[in-house]
Amino acid sequence: PPLRRAKPAEVDLEHCNGCARCAEDCPYEAIRMVRRTDGMPFPTQAQVSTSLCVSCGICVGSCPSSTPFRRTEELKTGIDLPDFRLKELRERTVAVAGELKGPGRVLVLACEHGCAGSRESGVVKLPCAAMAPPSLIDYILSKKLADGVVVAGCAESYGYNRLGVQWTEDRFAARRDPYLRARVPRERVKTIWASSLETNRFETELAAFTAKMALLPAEPARPLESPPPSGAQPIPASAEEASPA
Repeated sequence: PPLRRAKPAEVDLEHCNGCARCAEDCPYEAIRMVRRTDGMPFPTQAQVSTSLCVSCGICVGSCPSSTPFRRTEELKTGIDLPDFRLKELRERTVAVAGELKGPGRVLVLACEHGCAGSRESGVVKLPCAAMAPPSLIDYILSKKLADGVVVAGCAESYGYNRLGVQWTEDRFAARRDPYLRARVPRERVKTIWASSLETNRFETELAAFTAKMALLPAEPARPLESPPPSGAQPIPASAEEASPA
């Protein structure tokens, strides 16, 4: 039988403000900005080339609408993967977090091609680590779903989906939108970049981080973000970053 190919990313114009972040972050030049077709007050919209898209999800992680804090009937974003939507990512994250036991609960957001791809427990697997929007880490810690978060992916010298490692690092360091907000305690976030052959190193670093989380005092409760007003357009992550913690 022919090899099953994941469905390419899809644009939802109701949640797309034409910011072009998805086009800028796509490592495969599979997204371009074209003239608006739906009458919304933005000059452009994203358009996906189905022949070039590899369904890595990096565009989902770049979209300012991709925030799990939004409490709508159905969580939607400006660009999404039909086979693994943002709504499903949030649901899977909550489900996996619910299975974490003991002190130092660590949730792993892992590229399925990297060092944590073969792990079965405590892991939410993604086609690329950069599919996880930085707001998902904020969501996990704010909701106290875990004591710490590990983002694990391919070795820095070889990324299965090219720029996933670099974009993730840049977002966490506030060098690239969407930023990881300043209110997120950095001591509770760790990245591990290693190949699928380096599982021992991954497990060693994960164990050390878990032990560290078990020793940290409990985080004080922080208010969650309020849902956006009905019909509101996505807020650029840089603006969110500047808002009070």
